[in-house]
Amino acid sequence: MIIRQHGLSLPVERLKTSFDFFVTELKTIDDGEARSNLIGQMISPLISLSFKDKKLAEVELIQHEFFLILRDQILIEHLRRRHIEGNLTGKILLNVSILFMNLYHNITDTNVAECEHLLLHYPLIDELVKCLNELNNSDKHINDPNLLRSISFLLTALKHLHAKQIINDEYLLLKPLFSAIAQRLTSLNTITMIRNLKRNFTQYLDHRNILFLDTMPLYSQWYSDYDDLEIFLQVLRRLLKEFTDWFTSCSPDSYRHCTTKMGSMIRHFTYFLVRPIESDNLKIFSEEFYDDYCRLVSHWILFLSSTLSFPSNKINTSATRTILQMLYNFTLHLNVLNYMKTMPILIPMLLQMTEVDHVEIQLNAYRCLGKLMREDDIKKMANPSKIACVYIDFITRTIDDRAQTRRFHSLLDSLKNFVQHDQVKTELIKQQALTILIKCIVEPRFDPIKVQLIVLEILLALSFNNDASVILRQNQNFITHIRNLSSKTNSNQTDLQRAAEGLLWKLEKEVEAVAKSTNVNLYKYDIMISYSHKDQDVCLQIHDRLVKDGYNVWLDRDCLRGPTMIGIANAIENSEHVLICMSNTYKQSVYCQSEAHYAYERECRLIPILIESNYKPDGWLGIIVSGKIYVEFGKIDFHLAYNKLKNEISARHYDLLTRSLSRAIEKDPIRKGSKSLELFQGISESIE
Repeated sequence: MIIRQHGLSLPVERLKTSFDFFVTELKTIDDGEARSNLIGQMISPLISLSFKDKKLAEVELIQHEFFLILRDQILIEHLRRRHIEGNLTGKILLNVSILFMNLYHNITDTNVAECEHLLLHYPLIDELVKCLNELNNSDKHINDPNLLRSISFLLTALKHLHAKQIINDEYLLLKPLFSAIAQRLTSLNTITMIRNLKRNFTQYLDHRNILFLDTMPLYSQWYSDYDDLEIFLQVLRRLLKEFTDWFTSCSPDSYRHCTTKMGSMIRHFTYFLVRPIESDNLKIFSEEFYDDYCRLVSHWILFLSSTLSFPSNKINTSATRTILQMLYNFTLHLNVLNYMKTMPILIPMLLQMTEVDHVEIQLNAYRCLGKLMREDDIKKMANPSKIACVYIDFITRTIDDRAQTRRFHSLLDSLKNFVQHDQVKTELIKQQALTILIKCIVEPRFDPIKVQLIVLEILLALSFNNDASVILRQNQNFITHIRNLSSKTNSNQTDLQRAAEGLLWKLEKEVEAVAKSTNVNLYKYDIMISYSHKDQDVCLQIHDRLVKDGYNVWLDRDCLRGPTMIGIANAIENSEHVLICMSNTYKQSVYCQSEAHYAYERECRLIPILIESNYKPDGWLGIIVSGKIYVEFGKIDFHLAYNKLKNEISARHYDLLTRSLSRAIEKDPIRKGSKSLELFQGISESIE
């Protein structure tokens, strides 16, 4: 009664006292039905409270015996009762499941250990697995809405837990649950559900639809055990085309009117199909499912076009945010990104979205533009300073807010896409973004990988601007921290060390290294290959063929954890030719920019090769390869492209030797005449 009257305005100690009294009272009751009634009276006021209220998530309350009783005597026992003939799951299981879902919405670094102890409990997980397995083998539970809803709410609670760090032992506990969900998603029942959906976005979804088509994909997208890559592939092979066929059959104009549950289902199902994993293995999905991804993204672009047909004050903000979030997810597939770049209406529509008076919509539009825009597109923008302004505003608002930590990380990652453009660099420096970024490095509270690594890469990109370099060099506290990071030998932070070393090289050593002379007759390597790790398959193939044909080739085979910039600079200095392996990922990589820029400043003989179909170099990369002949590996047969590359290397080598001969003759006039002819013939023979 006290909780019903005062809710969570009660202090934690009063709530704890109420829980103590309840547990004591419960232990005096032997009758099962009476116990359930008392528990029902206790939790009824609790589930009426907003899920945003954090009071129940206090550590002192989560670890209270009250929640253990709810788990063991209600969740586990009532799930087991599904086997009793004629039993339909009672309302109490549903209410406790709702309470747990609301509770786990407020997981923090402070209470995560207690939350794991409460929910990652083998008997509970085992009963959930058994329930899911039975859903596919029997129609009995399909007609029990309380059971279906309870499973949905418990999976959602586990999803919130997945968002936090989970150790290997906990993954082993949850793996049977993920496997059971994967089996349900690939079942004929799920395919039939998709095929039976009406061709509109305003239809009603029953509890079975919500569990299979919304909650299960939502849970699965947070299961980040990459050892199960094959399971994800199997699910997509069964479901992607079915979902795409249904989705693209629905009118884009109806999306802005879709029901809340339908909108949730579309959002979670699409996210799972497009971003099933967060790793380099995403490329496997890009290649196999390219056609359906292109069909899906084309339809989402039609959604955006339909949205823009309404006045800005009439748009459905929730639907529009989802459209932009989904478009951004598609840009993570590089081949789909290139397809999106062929659509002339997309960038203008996204630019219109940046003018909508809604900061979330503006931010998501800029995230997409950061992937899509070329240097020329940014030059044509009426107000490029707004990009920097929006990002700085959001980063400033989230940097010290623990509740928005994940958003802060996402903002930094998105900003890294934009900072490759010179106009954005200039605006960020003008608007004093360096102060915020330096703060992320010098204050130890920031995550070394999710924050400091990304910030170092942003700063490395900014350091190509002279004004930024001066500011960074003059901040001795910052330089000291960079030196400390570059000297760390922690095995799980090698990427951080590499980023710090790269920035130190750029700020302190590059100018001196560029000025260092090279003896053109004493090259150690014939060829150095500069490439992005994400393009390594074709680049390693090129390397192996060159070595087989007798060339002495330098390549950082372990690109992400290989030699420091000093080692790479030495390789550039000691190579007769430098292959620039051009692609979207090469242009976006600040490490590749450092390599290419150094080779360019050293006036090395650069041979640009295109290894990504339809890619057109622009910005800093366009400047470096301007006027040079490209060898294309993205469009034509590998063997044909490789032969063209060999011819280009031979031609460059021939040109080098003839230039050397000309200089030698100019210095020694005696060589003119018949002697020069002999030398020229010798050069020709060496080329052949």
